[in-house]
Amino acid sequence: MINKDKDRYDRIHITKDYDMFNRFVGNRYVTSPKGERRVKQLMESFKEKYLPIPILVNKQGKIIDGHNRLEALRRLKMPVRYIISKIEADAKDIQRINNVNNKWDTEDYLASNLDIEKDLYPDNFHTKPYHMFLLFKKKYKFAHRNNLMMLMGINYSNKEVEDDFKHGGFTIKSWEKAISAADYINSFRDLIPHINYRERAFVTAFLQVMNHHKFNRKRWIEKLSQNSRRLVSCQRTSEYKEVILEIYNYKCTKTYRIVIKDAA
Repeated sequence: MINKDKDRYDRIHITKDYDMFNRFVGNRYVTSPKGERRVKQLMESFKEKYLPIPILVNKQGKIIDGHNRLEALRRLKMPVRYIISKIEADAKDIQRINNVNNKWDTEDYLASNLDIEKDLYPDNFHTKPYHMFLLFKKKYKFAHRNNLMMLMGINYSNKEVEDDFKHGGFTIKSWEKAISAADYINSFRDLIPHINYRERAFVTAFLQVMNHHKFNRKRWIEKLSQNSRRLVSCQRTSEYKEVILEIYNYKCTKTYRIVIKDAA
């Protein structure tokens, strides 16, 4: 907690009391591999030439921006300059501010939202969407967008979907259906050892076809068993979808045939 006699807003203060600052829930950890690399980079930079850029904190001493700089200065035993902000920031503000200075990736946003869930739901955080997402991700090891497609029950992942995931808006439509879809894809992996069945383009194409109302899981396994060599590696989702449909529709009557435009 910042001492009351220093509780002056929007002015630069100097201290070597590093423990007066705290990490903001939802911010990145400096102890992560990525954080450690960034801290070491800053230490080398400060040794060469130190530009005293203040860190930004709230009145409780929680770091809004500059936790990597603080850690670098702590290790070098150099004084920290800080500004106390009058404005109360939330987790979304932390993500936005820190993303400007040191761009966040998908893993950073996931870790941030996991952290927020633990803080909001200390007794049952493991049942919340982002912790369920992490469990699914670790178990099946599909690409991030494919995980979103299965867990959200959608046929695509666009910028709006990604932004919702980043900023706490992710929800799971049906855990059971997502598990069923992932297990089903795993069930025929031995039939196609010549391609990467977890490849994002392939999984995206297959989910789009599988979600078609005419798709029959048993029929697909039968057709794939008979024509597995027809499933070749492709560069694009559209190419994979065309090949998948060619295999599925092989010797199918019109009643059971799936048309590409219907599957898109």
